Amino acid sequence: MYLAKVTKRVVSVVKHEAYNGKKVYVVKPVLPDGRALETEHVALDYIGAGLGDIVVCGGAPGVAQSIFGLDLAPIRTLIIAIVDKIDYNENEL
Repeated sequence: MYLAKVTKRVVSVVKHEAYNGKKVYVVKPVLPDGRALETEHVALDYIGAGLGDIVVCGGAPGVAQSIFGLDLAPIRTLIIAIVDKIDYNENEL
């Protein structure tokens, strides 16, 4: 699992049926202090996130298949929580 910021919405007319009726976003991993990392990922929204939200992303193999009841689900990353607040002490990391 990792923290990320939702940066873009993915819109597609033609897509795998596993994505039908679901929102897909581009997320950019961030550190607890909010600094963004270089990489971006495509993530399927499971909880109602929106642009600009800090979220928790993750997903083990087969999780999306179980959650959505699909035989085949080419879904690697799920948005599984929206972060309200981050409390951390830099010296504890």
